[in-house]
Amino acid sequence: MSQGHRFLEELAERVLVGDGAIGTVLFARGAEPGAGVERLNTLAPDLVLALHRDYVAAGSRVIETNTFGANLASLARYGINSEKGAREVITQGVRLAREAAAADTFVAGSIGPLPDLEGEPLGATERTAMFAAQIIALADAGADLLLFESFPTLDALASAVRIARSLADLPIVAQAAFDSELRTSDGADAAEVVRACTEAGADVVGANCGYGLISAAKSAKNMLSQGAPTSAYLNAGFPERIEGRPMYVPNDEYVVQTAVELVDSGVKLVGGCCGTDPGTIRLLVSALAGHTKTRVSVVTSQRSAPTQRATEPETPTIPGPILVELDGPRTLDPSRVIAAARVVKEAGASAVTIGDNPLASVRVENIAVAGIVHREVGIPVIPHLTGRDRNRLGLQSAIMGAHMLGLRALLCLTGDPVRMCQDPNTSGVFDLTSVGLVRMVSEFNSGHKLSSDCRTAFAIGVAANPNVRTTSGQIDKLRRKIEAGAQFALTQPVFDPERFEAFLESIAEAKIDLPIYVGIMPLLSARSAEFLHNEVPGILVPDEIRSRLASFETVEDQRAAGTEIAGKLVERLAGLVRGFYLVCPRNHAELVTPLIGIAKERMGI
Repeated sequence: MSQGHRFLEELAERVLVGDGAIGTVLFARGAEPGAGVERLNTLAPDLVLALHRDYVAAGSRVIETNTFGANLASLARYGINSEKGAREVITQGVRLAREAAAADTFVAGSIGPLPDLEGEPLGATERTAMFAAQIIALADAGADLLLFESFPTLDALASAVRIARSLADLPIVAQAAFDSELRTSDGADAAEVVRACTEAGADVVGANCGYGLISAAKSAKNMLSQGAPTSAYLNAGFPERIEGRPMYVPNDEYVVQTAVELVDSGVKLVGGCCGTDPGTIRLLVSALAGHTKTRVSVVTSQRSAPTQRATEPETPTIPGPILVELDGPRTLDPSRVIAAARVVKEAGASAVTIGDNPLASVRVENIAVAGIVHREVGIPVIPHLTGRDRNRLGLQSAIMGAHMLGLRALLCLTGDPVRMCQDPNTSGVFDLTSVGLVRMVSEFNSGHKLSSDCRTAFAIGVAANPNVRTTSGQIDKLRRKIEAGAQFALTQPVFDPERFEAFLESIAEAKIDLPIYVGIMPLLSARSAEFLHNEVPGILVPDEIRSRLASFETVEDQRAAGTEIAGKLVERLAGLVRGFYLVCPRNHAELVTPLIGIAKERMGI
């Protein structure tokens, strides 16, 4: 009988205790930060081996290999760019755990979720290949079972389990990370996780990490009613910042008490996660003395039923045909942007948009400005939302805040480069690029982000850039944005109609069906035309236009010529697009009102 089958047999008869954290303990014991935890298998094997031995000595019956992030996407950050290099890290990780194991110790091959690249998840093909390489290497090196842990989404966890089941005849433990609402980040509750993972081939399903100890403990209890063996690996609460570093303050008694309660409820495999160590496990093993027989206890879900809505959820509505971009104020006085919004509304604009610190210049927070304009003027307002200035936490708060203000459309962008900011100490966040941001808003719209009580109703807009030499990259980006949930696209300002028409042809050939609003921007002067062409990413002003503006001596004549050029573009392109995205430079509403009139006439509004 294989060790894997012995693991399942023994788990059916008694509770097994796993180990605790690896990464946090190795760093506490002197591992060099920035080297990569998994690389320590080859860089500092004695350090890793000593930790495994300490867990075995503390009473761990299941120890994990130091391979949580041993995939190419994660290891590439530390200079390991080949499958051979990754396999060496994994093989050494299994060898060290096996060397430390006692005769009755089971070695679990640890597999964590794959990281996002530039804020976007890996594609299905890459994801399958990376998981397959890690699973095969762990099995070939002699792991007794596979343990998937800390997966924030059910979709990724079930997919990884399915891949493992097709490649390896080993027991599979699948653990998800749950948020404060006891859901994964794609909206699944504990029961859904158990059903999906067992259908995919998992033998044990559980919870670990997530929103502190409580979310894992409650989620594990809620899994028991589904009948599958349940596991729980508990964090030591939340880390505290001590001298600028996140650190876990020892809280072993609380962890152990919670683990014992879980075992009394019927959980079969318990261990520690972030912030725990061999001392935690030693106390846990001692406290569990006498809990060697399975105790059957059916626990119904502790999650209350969602409140019935009095009305059906709102349906996102694509904006009308004429959008006008206004700038938020640089001071605490919003009167100018309010006045401009009133002017363009009276002229016939369908909605206005407000930039999110465009060109990386500081302005009043645009969602607040959008709410004020919407309230004061009574026109739909579309705030731009970028991943440059906010992390995932801040973006979620911004999305909910925008909905509470009555805003019903968002333009999701990556954001202009931080290098454009005048403050040299400014750094960008970029937790999410535009695709990841679209997906986040879409999850809020579906009610799968945070909770159904946070369901929003945003029309989701994205950017498209026709001012490129080849369109293949833009087409690919549009496809990914549409797959993530995009519903309409606004283009960068267009000054070359032939290039834009070729762009539309490429979209048609690619069979992309997405409402396109063409960006039109009246030029203020010859100088501004040169600035836009040479310094603003994504904008091209043809030589003939810049030369024409430069031929006029006064700024007034240059501005008149710029407005005339914009008007002719509106006339030419009116029949080719869903609508117009009129950029109002410096909130000079008088420059776009004639364009609104031309657009209305040409579009029969």
